[in-house]
Amino acid sequence: LWVFIGIDVPTRFWINFELGSRTTYIATKLVEGISRLMGNFSSDTPLKITTDKLAAYKNSIESVFKTRNYVYLQIVKKRFRKILITVKKCFVKGEPKDFPGKAQNTSYIERINLTLRQRISFLRRKSQGFCKKKENFNHALWINLFNYNYMRMHKSLRILIDEQEKHDLFQKKWHHQTPAMAMGLTQKQLSWRFLLVAPIPVTY
Repeated sequence: LWVFIGIDVPTRFWINFELGSRTTYIATKLVEGISRLMGNFSSDTPLKITTDKLAAYKNSIESVFKTRNYVYLQIVKKRFRKILITVKKCFVKGEPKDFPGKAQNTSYIERINLTLRQRISFLRRKSQGFCKKKENFNHALWINLFNYNYMRMHKSLRILIDEQEKHDLFQKKWHHQTPAMAMGLTQKQLSWRFLLVAPIPVTY
């Protein structure tokens, strides 16, 4: 199984994931999930997309975002005996000016991959904690998605409090945020209790 993950870089919000083989079908399911979320935002601003060189991403993005304004960059990495040799940037749609600052990389999604490897034994190499059932793997990812988006404060999202006096060492200097807070979905950090007692509407 391969883990396909989508992330909103400015807020570090883990949008969705899919488990499966490296095919266009699985990649399309991932992109469709991202498309449903992006439907709530203005279509005037181009959607900036960055992936690796997997051809399935290109096919799925072209099929899902037919009417959406977007720019697309592929990061092509070449390795020799597990050593990184070159990194090339392929602008499938758009120009370098469409990806300002540090947007021309896949380091944010790679950092999530590292976080998941540290937290989920199914993803650790050369161990006995391999996955026996796809269903269990899927549940473990959903639990980590809730923890990552709604419970975990991210240092990269903290905001400096302007009113802070420099000589006062005992006042709060930073306003910390979770990805959900940065996205505007919640106003505070959630807990496991919130997840367990949240009412689930049932329709028949």
